[in-house]
Amino acid sequence: MKSAISVCYRSGVLLQDWITFKSLALEDRFWITNQITEEKYGRLLNQLSSSCITPEILMGLTTLIFEKAIIEPIFCPMYAKLCSDIHYKLPSFLPADSAESDGREITFKRILLNKCQQTFEEAYAQSEELREMNTPYERAERKTKEILFNLRRLGNLRLIGELLNQKMVPEKIAHHIVQKLLGVDENMCPSEENIEGVCIFLKTIGKKLDESNLGSKRINDVYFRRLEKLSNHLQLVMRLRYMILNIIRLRSNRWVSSPQVTKPDC
Repeated sequence: MKSAISVCYRSGVLLQDWITFKSLALEDRFWITNQITEEKYGRLLNQLSSSCITPEILMGLTTLIFEKAIIEPIFCPMYAKLCSDIHYKLPSFLPADSAESDGREITFKRILLNKCQQTFEEAYAQSEELREMNTPYERAERKTKEILFNLRRLGNLRLIGELLNQKMVPEKIAHHIVQKLLGVDENMCPSEENIEGVCIFLKTIGKKLDESNLGSKRINDVYFRRLEKLSNHLQLVMRLRYMILNIIRLRSNRWVSSPQVTKPDC
């Protein structure tokens, strides 16, 4: 019987191998061909689908993909595509304790989306914990933890957005996230963390929301009217105000990138 640890190790090697070659191919390295990357991708898919024979292995593989995705946000589109391709091929399992899991089957998609939700919700509590680390000893540790915290928090938002683009996340979840980040009180300025998060999230999903249906586009209009007001908010540091201006400009340019607005040198 394969152990979850050995399967995850082997899968992790293949996953990193594919991501490395895929990124090199995107850089147009002449010795990396699409055939090579597709062969590595096929090998990875076969490994994932054939080795997932217990709920523990399924959980381990899902955790592996999720954790790698959120700490490598630049590759989130590729990880989301992998999730979209693989989730139909992986088996589902009956829960050992039906009362604890509401009797629902254990599936790759369910585990993945639960991890995304949990990471999003825990970010608020973790942010408060970091703010309370104020002693001289704690401040040094706090700086290191903040780097990892921000990487995971923003990486998780990017992954959720890319999963929406792959139709693995419903739009209502995306709207819930944007509304949570912006807050319900328009007279209150969201935290710097939330402003940065909503800009990254809307950069990932904004085009999808605009093109989905008229109702979704109108809701997106509301978000961007709020962002326009925030771009002039004196409480916000200039870095975040320019970040907001860039996402507004991107939308006005039909989501086609152009040179970003940057803070002028003083």
